[in-house]
Amino acid sequence: MTTTSADSTEGRPHLQVADPARLKAAAQDDAWSRFSGATTVEAFCQGWLAVTCARVGATDGILVLASPDGRGFVPAAAWPDTKRDRQKLAEAIERCLEQKNLLALPAGDGGARLHVAQPIELEGELLGAVAVDVEPRQEAELKDLARELSWGAGWLEALLRRSLNARESETAVRLRHVFDLFSASLEHSGFVPAATATVTELATMLACDRVALAVVSGRRMRVKALSHTVNFEKNAELTRAIEAAMEEGADQHATIVVPVDGEADGHVRKAHEQLAQSQGAGGVLTVPLTRMGETVGALCLERDGPFTHENVELVEGLAALLGPLVFVQRAAERGPLARIWESLRSLWLRFFGPGHPVWKLAGVITAALVLFFSFATANFRVAANTTVEGAVQRALAAPFEGYIREAYVRPGDVVPEGRVVAQLDDRDLQLERIKVASRREQLLKQYREALANHDRSQIRVIGSQVDQASAELRIVEEKLARTEIRAPFQGVVVSGDLSQQLGAPVQRGQVLFEIAPLEDYRVVLQVDERDVRDVTVGQQGELVLASMPSHVLPIHVARITPVSTSEDGRNYFRVEAKLDEAVDRLRPGMEGVGKVQVGERKLIWIWTRYLTDWLRLRFWWLMP
Repeated sequence: MTTTSADSTEGRPHLQVADPARLKAAAQDDAWSRFSGATTVEAFCQGWLAVTCARVGATDGILVLASPDGRGFVPAAAWPDTKRDRQKLAEAIERCLEQKNLLALPAGDGGARLHVAQPIELEGELLGAVAVDVEPRQEAELKDLARELSWGAGWLEALLRRSLNARESETAVRLRHVFDLFSASLEHSGFVPAATATVTELATMLACDRVALAVVSGRRMRVKALSHTVNFEKNAELTRAIEAAMEEGADQHATIVVPVDGEADGHVRKAHEQLAQSQGAGGVLTVPLTRMGETVGALCLERDGPFTHENVELVEGLAALLGPLVFVQRAAERGPLARIWESLRSLWLRFFGPGHPVWKLAGVITAALVLFFSFATANFRVAANTTVEGAVQRALAAPFEGYIREAYVRPGDVVPEGRVVAQLDDRDLQLERIKVASRREQLLKQYREALANHDRSQIRVIGSQVDQASAELRIVEEKLARTEIRAPFQGVVVSGDLSQQLGAPVQRGQVLFEIAPLEDYRVVLQVDERDVRDVTVGQQGELVLASMPSHVLPIHVARITPVSTSEDGRNYFRVEAKLDEAVDRLRPGMEGVGKVQVGERKLIWIWTRYLTDWLRLRFWWLMP
C-alpha cells in the first residue's frame, strides 16, 4: 500500500511506504470482522484461523478437525486462501497428532522459517490440531506463541462443545419421536389398528399429507394402513400407485426420495415420480422394513415440501425398529394353518430358493442318507436286558424249630458238596436224647425181668414200650444229625446271610440259604412286547455282561414264557436262553444286554419300526 504526498522543501511529489504496524492492524481488523460475522462452521473456522495467524504474525496456517464419522482428521480451514504447498505444515500436524503435544519444527529452508503445531483437545479427547508458519523465535517468544495458540483454541473448543450438545439434543429429540411412535402402536391390539395409529402419528410428526404402511404378501406389497384413514379401498388407483412405489423401493433394497437432494444416487424413481405427479406431492419418501436382511414391508410418506436429510434419517431409524415389530405382530395374528404354511414355505425356500448353502447341503446329505438306508440291509437283532440265573436253585430250610448256632458261609461263597454251611443249637436235643435213652434202658431192664418170670402179658406190653422208646431215640438222633445244614451239591450261595443272626430263632421250613450250581445256568431276557413276535425258539444270539464287557457269550433261545410282566410302564416277556459255552467267571445274578439274531432287514425299517407301529395303532384307534 502506497500514498502520494507533496514535499514542502523540494516542491515535488514522491512515494512513501505505509507503516507495517498499520498494515498488521488493518489485517487483524479484517480477520476479526470475518470471524465475528461467521454464520457457518466452515466460515467460523476460516475466520478463526485468519485471526490466529494475524495475531501471531504467521504467513501460512492450516486447521484440521476430526471427521464426523470418527475415522480420522480432515482439513477444516487454510489461510491465506491462495493455493500453496503446505506439505511441511501437514507433516507437522501429523506429528503433533501422534505426540499430542506442542511442536516447533524447522521448515527445511535453512532455518529461515519455523512451523509450530498445537493440538486441540476437549475433555481429554483429541479433536484436531492447528499449524502455522512463523519466523524463528527465541524460547520466550515461543512460549508466548504457544499461549496465543492455546488461547485461540478455546474458541474452537467452545464451538465443538456447542456442536456436540446440538447433536446430542437432536439425538434425544429423535429418540423421543421414536418412542412416541412405538407407544402409539403398542396402545392398540391387533396389527391393523396399531399400524394405523403409527402412520397417523408419523404423518402428524413430519407434517405429511399421507403415510402408508404395507407388508409383503407373496411377491407383492399390500397396503395395510393409511394415516388418518380407517377404511380404504384396496383396489383403488391411489392404493395401487402407492404399492408400486413401495415395490420399487423394496426391489432395490434402498430408501427412495423424490425429489433427489444433491447428486443422483443411481436408483430408479419412475413409480415415485408418477405418484408425486398424480397426487401433486412435493416430496415422496419410501423406506423398506426389514427383518434379518429380509424385506417384510415398507413405509411411504407424501407431503407438499421435499424431505430433508434429517427427516430421512428419522424415518430410517424408525423403520429399523418397526420391521421386526411388524413381523412379530403379523405372525401373532396368523391362524394355525397359516403358521404351518409359512413354516413350510420358509423351509422350502431354504432348500430350493436362493442362498442358504448350508441348508441345501444338509438337504442333499439327508436325502442321500434316506435313499441309502431305504435300500441297505443289515442283520436285525432284538436287544433286551438280561439276567443270569442258575439252572437249579436249591433252598436249604430249617428242619425243625430251633436257634442258629453257627453260620459258615455268606452269599457269593462257593461251597463243595456236603460242606456244613450252618449249624443249629442241639443242646435241647442232646438232653432229650439222654432222657429217651435212659427211659429205654429202664424198659429193657423191665423186659428182661418179664422174660425171666415168663410173664407173657408183661413181655408184650413192655416190648411195645421198648419199641416206642427206640423209635423216639431214632427221631432225636435224626434231628441231631440234621442240626448240621450241608450243601447238597457244589455251587454258589445265592442268598442267605445268617452271620448277623446268631442265636435267633427259626421256624420249621424257613429258608436259610439258596444254592445254585456253578456249571449250569440259564439266561433270562426281558424282551419288549413289540419285539417278542420276532423271537422264536432256537434262534442264536449274543450276550455281553456288565462285569465282562469285552467278552461276547454265544446263546440260543430255549423257551418263551407266554406271560408278560409290567415294569417301568412297559410290558416284557420272559425269554429263557442257554449258554453255548461254559464260563468260569460266570455267577448267578449277573446282568447285561442280550441280542437275538432275527434275520436280514432294511435299515430304515429297523430304525423306524417303533414309530410305524405306533402310527398304525393310533390310526386304528381313530378309525370309526
